Amino acid sequence: MTSGEDGLTIYRSSFNPSIEVERLLRQGKIISEIETPASMVERMVSALLAPEIDFGTSATEIQKLSGTFGQLLDSGHIVMSTPVMTNAGRYKNRPLSACTVPPVNLRRELAQAKNIINQCHQDGMGTGFDLSDTDSPVEVLKFLNLIAVEGEQSGREDRPVGNMATCSVSHPKIEEFIAAKVSADSRQEEWKFNLSVAVTRLFMDAVRNRRQWYFQNGNSIPAFYLMREIAVAAHACADPGLIDLERMQIDNPTPAIGQYVSTAPCAEVGLAPGETCQFGYLNLGKFLSWRDGKSSIDYKTLEFATRLLTRVLDNALEVSIGSYSTPESKRVMSAKRKIGVGICGLADMLAFMGLPYDSEEGRNVAQDIASFINYVSKLESVKLAKSRGSFSGILSPGCLHTCDPSFIERKYCSHSTRSVDAEEWRNLAKEIRKTRMLRHASTTAFPPTGRSGLVVEASTGIEPLFRLELFGKIHPALQPELSNMLNDKFAVALVTQSGTCQDLEEMPADKKRVFRTAIEISPNDHLLMAATLQQWVDESLSKTVNLPTSATVEDVTNIFLQGYQLGLKGITVYRDSSKNQQPRRLIK
Repeated sequence: MTSGEDGLTIYRSSFNPSIEVERLLRQGKIISEIETPASMVERMVSALLAPEIDFGTSATEIQKLSGTFGQLLDSGHIVMSTPVMTNAGRYKNRPLSACTVPPVNLRRELAQAKNIINQCHQDGMGTGFDLSDTDSPVEVLKFLNLIAVEGEQSGREDRPVGNMATCSVSHPKIEEFIAAKVSADSRQEEWKFNLSVAVTRLFMDAVRNRRQWYFQNGNSIPAFYLMREIAVAAHACADPGLIDLERMQIDNPTPAIGQYVSTAPCAEVGLAPGETCQFGYLNLGKFLSWRDGKSSIDYKTLEFATRLLTRVLDNALEVSIGSYSTPESKRVMSAKRKIGVGICGLADMLAFMGLPYDSEEGRNVAQDIASFINYVSKLESVKLAKSRGSFSGILSPGCLHTCDPSFIERKYCSHSTRSVDAEEWRNLAKEIRKTRMLRHASTTAFPPTGRSGLVVEASTGIEPLFRLELFGKIHPALQPELSNMLNDKFAVALVTQSGTCQDLEEMPADKKRVFRTAIEISPNDHLLMAATLQQWVDESLSKTVNLPTSATVEDVTNIFLQGYQLGLKGITVYRDSSKNQQPRRLIK
């Protein structure tokens, strides 16, 4: 470490990733041509700890925090979202947020919307839109998609951003919206949007009971037929998915500050107009301790890292609030201070523990981890509120943390996990209501972590392994501890990177199950994992149900219905080979 101009110690990073990861960082413009991966970590540490000065943290404590945070980044225990990696300490006028709902009127302000959307994309934020109030959702959708395509081609965007468009199932032109992307590949259309139909309890009840569904203009259609149309389109091109904004709104802790109108591009958080989200991720595969070839969760280190990441994301939000290009974002985020502690490496962790992703014990471990991270992040949020102040929206009319006497209890006290029991949640809820001390309206969300996971060579988000290779080699996350777990010729083949598909085919069934990829896991087990984790996250989660090429429209329909019945807020499917470009699944 060396001293900077402000007299504080500058962290010197040892981050030295593989050639493939460095190429990813450069091609994705996460680092500049003159930067190294280590200098990226150094500028992140400096930028994300700088707000500590304004909060009155001592120089000694800041230096200590810088060292520990930097080491957790270097070791891959923590990885930040790509906007943080791209912008922090590099662009002083850009926020560190991952996505937003631009505060624009799509009925009357399309010309103005283009400028605002372009600025959001150039800042590194994906965007979400609700098309329910437009006369022609598909016409507006194509306009928005053209903005996204032209923006990416302009060279002014560092980050390839995602976008979400939702439309109410009651809209008279919802069938046109449902079919918007069907056969897009054959038409050689370039799309930068995910689509979701915003369903309601009334619609899903009508589907289940085979009743008519009435659109806003009074026309009607058999509800099950409309659901089948959604399934036909999703079977053909993976869009649209289903989103339940009603369920999201029930968990919106500050409804008076803004109602959720759409979501982030992968549906992991609901968003009000102007609202944004800042993410950082705990790489779960790193939080294991080993003894006699057996692994267990290192809760002590996980608690330390969760608390630190919560604090760092609060600092990241402080940076963002000073950099938003719209007054509405400044207002909403100053009032809510919503952050998202997320995860990656879940599949890696389960593999290291010898647990199949599609097993009951695998789901039990996943919920133990999720409930623990959520609980600890809120303990830290309470602690931060005592020194920095609570989010101002805690005093707003109808704030669920203070006005609903059972908000946290309803969400998290239905049953205990092995890591946090219901009584601990009840005591925390009582403290928040009594003291009104809570720094963040919400603290957890589970995004997909597509690029961030690759930076630390971890499995993405809460997904199973999509393939057993990464950058043309055996997935690095599977190499280090496999010899401890398996101790046989299969481990040797994997650890020495000499593994082949044939090696995996010869593996005994009880061991092979641990390494099932996404397409080999049944739709039911995909849904069960998602439903298990949905119980323990503030917002929502990004999860795709992967299907083989042979899956039918009826299969997709049943997945949508089952996912809704399990309480999911969003459901997305992907049928193998339904798009021209997709990730490879197995070792070549």
